[in-house]
Amino acid sequence: MDFDLDLMKKLFPPKKATHILKWGFPESRYSAPVEDVEKKIPLIKKGSKFAGGGEFMEEVHAKEYGEGIYAYFIVRADKKTEEETVFSDAYMLREEDKLGFDVQSASKISENLDKMGYRHIFDREITVWSFRLGLRVINAFEITDFGGFIEIGLPATKIASIRESDEKWVKPYFEKLGVKKEEVIPTDVITLQLMSMMQSEQEAQKEEQPKAKGSAGKSMGMGKGGGNLF
Repeated sequence: MDFDLDLMKKLFPPKKATHILKWGFPESRYSAPVEDVEKKIPLIKKGSKFAGGGEFMEEVHAKEYGEGIYAYFIVRADKKTEEETVFSDAYMLREEDKLGFDVQSASKISENLDKMGYRHIFDREITVWSFRLGLRVINAFEITDFGGFIEIGLPATKIASIRESDEKWVKPYFEKLGVKKEEVIPTDVITLQLMSMMQSEQEAQKEEQPKAKGSAGKSMGMGKGGGNLF
């Protein structure tokens, strides 16, 4: 699956100024593709603290809460130890939409994700390097058959000046890593992978339509396995 940077930039345009809401500013993510992730690691290490990483096999489950708004559950198995963990990534959700249970006990509900409305959208093989710079999170990913990415998470805050400072910092930081600011996309890497898969699926369906029109009496591509990811 090829990553289409131009398409993703159209799907995720630069964020406009946000009015202060009663619950403040939610966590924000910025991501960018990079050709050689490992060469970026020494640059990220400068001034930041290594927080963990490894090589994993992941099952990604997603639930759509609104147009372009997703929450994810990731079932992660360490390739070396085979230890399995389950964790949530629901940074897009506002406080009143939060998941409603302690994510520390998520392993207990890993087999019930379908009942909770989470669809298994893809599996992936991934190498992760995670760093902390104050409250900011910097992740580097190498994803098999998708590519290398750097993702920065800006913490939730109720103080406008903190969010303004973080927003002013993020693109210059990417540039220090050798990433052009025009290549930075305001979303997370899982969503980029999901959108790329959905785009590939749409293109495949368009290619199948002429064949279906030419096949009298046959299904128009709406049979089993022909639907959208959501």
